[in-house]
Amino acid sequence: MSSQVTTKLKVTELFAGVGGFRLGLESVHGTPFEVTMSNQFEPSKKVQHASNIYKARWPEKAHINEDIFAVLASESGQQAIREAAPDVVCGGFPCQDYSVAKPLSQSNGLAGKKGVLWWSIAALLKQRIADGEPVKYLVLENVDRLISSPASCKGRDFSVILATLNSLGYAAEWRVVNAADYGYAQRRRRVFIVAYHKSTDAYRTLHQTLRSKGPESPDSTWLSQTILNEAFPSVPRNPLDGAAPALNICAEPFDEQLQYRPLSNGKSRFSNCGVMLDGEVRTFAVNATDIADFTEFTGHAKPLTLGDIVKETGPVPTAFYVKPEDEEKWRAAKGAKKTPRTKNGFEYNYSEGAMAFPDDLDRPSRTIITSEGGTTATRTKHVIRESSGLLRRLTPDELEALNGFPRDFTAQPGVSDATRALLMGNALVVPLVTRIGEALHKAHIRYANAR
Repeated sequence: MSSQVTTKLKVTELFAGVGGFRLGLESVHGTPFEVTMSNQFEPSKKVQHASNIYKARWPEKAHINEDIFAVLASESGQQAIREAAPDVVCGGFPCQDYSVAKPLSQSNGLAGKKGVLWWSIAALLKQRIADGEPVKYLVLENVDRLISSPASCKGRDFSVILATLNSLGYAAEWRVVNAADYGYAQRRRRVFIVAYHKSTDAYRTLHQTLRSKGPESPDSTWLSQTILNEAFPSVPRNPLDGAAPALNICAEPFDEQLQYRPLSNGKSRFSNCGVMLDGEVRTFAVNATDIADFTEFTGHAKPLTLGDIVKETGPVPTAFYVKPEDEEKWRAAKGAKKTPRTKNGFEYNYSEGAMAFPDDLDRPSRTIITSEGGTTATRTKHVIRESSGLLRRLTPDELEALNGFPRDFTAQPGVSDATRALLMGNALVVPLVTRIGEALHKAHIRYANAR
């Protein structure tokens, strides 16, 4: 057995938030991952709440609360990365430019203020390659709209990301995952990207899988070889769609940005599942496998619901209850509406359908977004009706539980309930990371032992 298998995989967590990736990876059976460095910095905030919470939960010195570009540009920062010696880089690179909380026309994509932070990931990978110790694996998360961003040229940003990884010697797989499809208590759709360097056995195995059939008889068996399908079983809607390459990515990201074109109907060339190897992209649409018993995923046979989370809550502060005189405000906020708007000199109606009011306790919750906190009646906040008949908003610890965090995880001195809600809107569903970590480590061992 190689030394590669007997040691823990060292992890650097970027854009760490309050530590969702770390929490997920540290929950993998046998604790095969060790976080040796983390970075969290929010340039628009005077008080670094997310970083402070992270340091309170993991108070070692390996956490850096500085602009990641400044870290990468300094000798001390580069040395810190060398000492961390990451085998894995993970993180949910900032998604505000793509988030469904904004109208699509406002999604600025990679050119947006926070979207450029993708290039800090590329810079770190380049540094480690120059050091002669390339990062083996990447595990990244973003909103599902990433694969169809920007609105003006759908899919271009994702093609640039793939071109960047390809230029650095990485293969990549991606998958849009709805947490509720695997029994979790929130309907949260996010795209996960797992990439592996050409020096790894995972890369060589995928290469062999895609090349073994040859161009005369391509097939889509590559799906069963992917780490993300091991974590989240799925079935293709049309297997033939993923048999042959759908497009070829340019060798350089800038060239890809210039040459990429969406499909003739204006849609992205990327479906919700795919792989990229040596610039060749295979992609098709998949559905989550029908699951009769979710115990493997959540520890419960039946899918979890919002009601399952709420019933574990203790006494709720009065501030979370909706006053009877405000109920109509909430009902109006949740109702269907048409809003007149003007764009490029043309008037149109922006339509929104009605939302359930109150939220259904017998289903997984809607997606938690950053505007979940505060007392003002808004469309996006959850409101539930208790058995007493009273209406109330969700508490911060319920939002944490919906994301798979321990309750009160973000409860720290000076952190308001609204801030805690915002932090959960920016977070991810932690058990999904654990599933990916389990599959990644299993593949890491299996491929190494097969040599």
